[in-house]
Amino acid sequence: MKKKNRVSSKDVAREAGVSQATVSYVLNDVKHIKIRPETRQAVWDAVKKLNYHPSHIARGMRLNKSMSVGVISDRSVANYNFMKTLEGIKVGLAKFNYSITLLYDTSEEHFPRELISYYKSNRLDGFIFAFALLDESIKEELDNKKIPYVIIDSHAHGRGSHEVGTDYLNHLPTLTAVFKKKGAKKLAYFGPRRENETDPRIEAYLDALKGNALHNSGIHLCSFNDDEIQVMAHKILLQSESPQGILAGTPRFGFHVLKAAAKLGIDVPGKLSVACLGTSAFHGLCHPSMTAVELPLFEMGRTGAEMLANLMNDQEGEELIVLPSEIVMRESL
Repeated sequence: MKKKNRVSSKDVAREAGVSQATVSYVLNDVKHIKIRPETRQAVWDAVKKLNYHPSHIARGMRLNKSMSVGVISDRSVANYNFMKTLEGIKVGLAKFNYSITLLYDTSEEHFPRELISYYKSNRLDGFIFAFALLDESIKEELDNKKIPYVIIDSHAHGRGSHEVGTDYLNHLPTLTAVFKKKGAKKLAYFGPRRENETDPRIEAYLDALKGNALHNSGIHLCSFNDDEIQVMAHKILLQSESPQGILAGTPRFGFHVLKAAAKLGIDVPGKLSVACLGTSAFHGLCHPSMTAVELPLFEMGRTGAEMLANLMNDQEGEELIVLPSEIVMRESL
């Protein structure tokens, strides 16, 4: 078999008419080296023409790094929110020539030790916790050993870590005001049960109701099991004094409310208004289509990746970044 010739940075330098060092500066986006825009463009044109891909292994050996980041999540890899965020993480890390390693079993007793081991053995250079409940003991261990990590979540918790969150809870006063405008006087919250920490969605929901002089007819929580969600959705709608509006904590809970309403012959939005918190690929495909507070999932991932890259390269950056979200009005409200 004929050996495949690998394009090197030396080939890129020759094609661009620059030094090999200049190619390295451009590809690694070295900040303290001034390079003319036309020179940068010449390098990138040569990279594209030659289809050059830097060797992560060689670069990692040179820098004594793995050039890989561990991504930890409580979500399934099939989860839409996680996958869109992961896409952003991948794009954000690619700029710095980092790859991704997915980690699981966060609830296992040995997991904290594994994280430390991965870092100390140069198998991973940092960690991103994307929609993952970060146990305080793990956080303390990472902080004490000065291991770089970033938290990505819908809501920034302000725990003294580097975090990327959104302002989505700030939309609840506006959203509940729309419920009121549509004639709803009693609202209910229907969402997932959190095991390890207080759910900020509930407090924000109750505050929004007070601000709009609306009555809370109940806070209903259950696991992410579809059968349980559907049973509880029926119970909520069959109450003697059922709510005229339901705010779902996630898209899944909102979809189950629409399904239960359809089975019971309840007109949405005529008799019942529904909205949810979170993003889904199916908001526009269900009937009626779902009003939702949408999160900038891709941008959350990209921003978190860039934040971590700065930490791993000992560069100063913001500790907390809050990205804007938006209410997308559809037929359910």
